[in-house]
Amino acid sequence: MILMNKIGALRVKLRDRLIRFCAEDLVKASRVRHSNRTFGRKQPQSLPLSPAQQQEILDYWRPYRKMDKELRWFAFYNAICSDKTQLKRYIPDHIFYGEVDLYFTSPRRCEALDDKNLYDMYFQDVKMPRTIIRVINGQPLDEQYQPITMEQALERCADAQRVVCKDATLSSGGHGVRFFDFSQCSVEDLKQHLSGNASVNVQEAINQHETLNRIHDKSINTLRIMSLFYNGKVHILSSVLRMGRDGSRVDNASSGGIVCGINTDGTLKEFAFDTTGRRWAQHPQGTVFKGTFIEGYDKCCALIKRIAGRFCTATRLISWDFAVGEDGEPILIEVNLTYGEVDFHQMCNGPIFGELTEEIISRVYQKSK
Repeated sequence: MILMNKIGALRVKLRDRLIRFCAEDLVKASRVRHSNRTFGRKQPQSLPLSPAQQQEILDYWRPYRKMDKELRWFAFYNAICSDKTQLKRYIPDHIFYGEVDLYFTSPRRCEALDDKNLYDMYFQDVKMPRTIIRVINGQPLDEQYQPITMEQALERCADAQRVVCKDATLSSGGHGVRFFDFSQCSVEDLKQHLSGNASVNVQEAINQHETLNRIHDKSINTLRIMSLFYNGKVHILSSVLRMGRDGSRVDNASSGGIVCGINTDGTLKEFAFDTTGRRWAQHPQGTVFKGTFIEGYDKCCALIKRIAGRFCTATRLISWDFAVGEDGEPILIEVNLTYGEVDFHQMCNGPIFGELTEEIISRVYQKSK
């Protein structure tokens, strides 16, 4: 009987493992297809690789995988990167999302945790925009998760004058974000929006630091910082400033924004980029990027190192979005626990893993084997 019980338990364990592996394969295939479609839609500028460059890239990646059909990604980065010796270290999007990100994250766990309506529980000790009301499964709740009526919810929002309404789950690229200024619109507009969404978080609008406001005052321009919890240490892999342009209310590159790398001292790099790889030495509103100091950047990095470990059961690779308040203090806007965008990081700052590249890809492909 004991033996039969052990065999039964083993069968269940093997079945669950098979289901998990099949699910991972489906996620991987979906991410690879999406990356390839996105690359085609961007129509990015490219610089053809020389025969020597092609051979160097193929030799570098040969211990891990074939790269014969993937060289278009390197041609894209070849048009951007200034240090050609680093070209082989760039990670193509579909490899990052389909291999690397899946090594460091559990998409199922991340999906369960990635809900803006839960941020007030995760980050009670972190400055965030004040939640006015939230809608969970169609039910309006106050900031303390207590049920309220729709009329009470609308009244609270109207009292705040300006609010930002965000889809609490499954949002990206600035989609699902709506702004309501009740000096210019009616509460009925917000009611209609809330009634059509089952999961929404409504926050008080914030005022950003004067430097960021000067760059583009129609959008909250955020710092996107990617961190990796690796070998007992939180590494800040890459940091960029995302900026709206042409009056857009959002700063996402996929919605027309531009992105500029941030140096370790908090100053901006020389060029910003859009999704096609086009360079911008200054913002259309006039700010020259090179040397512009971003107040609060060092505090954002310190905060990430303090709180990144809270998500280690689900992910070690996180993309954080911070605004900087008028007082220069970080304001946490969003946490991307998986599938954080990589291409604009590499456009601005070079290979995402830098000197850790060989070690990281070795670990990823050893696990795959």
